[in-house]
Amino acid sequence: MSIQKLQETIRTRKTPVALGLSPAADRLSRKILKNFTDMYGECAMANAEAARYMGCQALDAAAEKLPAVMLRAESYLCYGSMGYDVLINLAGIAHNRGMYVIIDCRTTDAQAWLEGVGMADAVTVTPYAGGDCCAVGEDKAVFAVTRTANPSGGDLQNLIAGDRPLYVAAAEQMNRKGAGCIIETGYSLDIKELRKKLDKNAFLLLTNCDDENAICAFDDYGHGALVVDNTLQYADDIPAAVDAAMAEMKKFVTVL
Repeated sequence: MSIQKLQETIRTRKTPVALGLSPAADRLSRKILKNFTDMYGECAMANAEAARYMGCQALDAAAEKLPAVMLRAESYLCYGSMGYDVLINLAGIAHNRGMYVIIDCRTTDAQAWLEGVGMADAVTVTPYAGGDCCAVGEDKAVFAVTRTANPSGGDLQNLIAGDRPLYVAAAEQMNRKGAGCIIETGYSLDIKELRKKLDKNAFLLLTNCDDENAICAFDDYGHGALVVDNTLQYADDIPAAVDAAMAEMKKFVTVL
């Protein structure tokens, strides 16, 4: 799998911060959206084009600085085939600008998604389907969503499997298959639990996590994890926000 490719890109850019693109419909720029509704009317195409424009702006600001981008598939697919076109377009732009591209689709068939979005380096998978979801080519990777942030996630994930919570058991299985593991809660205790149970080479992808809580995911060289920042896409001054995010992370983690 190509998680090593991601780690190399992080070392090159000297920061473990990734751009998250998950544009919520109610947070699309009113000014940008109006430009497209004037052209197409109030329809899915106008929203999809606004999301494309905002995504391009964010990628322009981040591509030379951040190592990776994570695109939330459902944020685009809600606009139908036009949204799918936007997803593929943004993935291609990021790939061509040297970023590692992760599609957050939470699938059970990683290979189908990787073929559908040809410029993606990795996709997210649902681990509870079993090890089959990790079947991808050597140049691709998967990240298993083992710990989610939705309010009822703990109903299942905190069930005890032997001597540890189910989400830890699932992460152990996915790690053995070569997958990275995603923690969405942002809680340092969840991160520490997985880092303790998984082997030292396990890669953790953190969303909804501040820099201080993320520290325990990294080794002494600043390796082994990536923090996805979903706030940058909405910043009034995205280049300045990217620089600030990198500077803030450097207070806690130095990549060697």
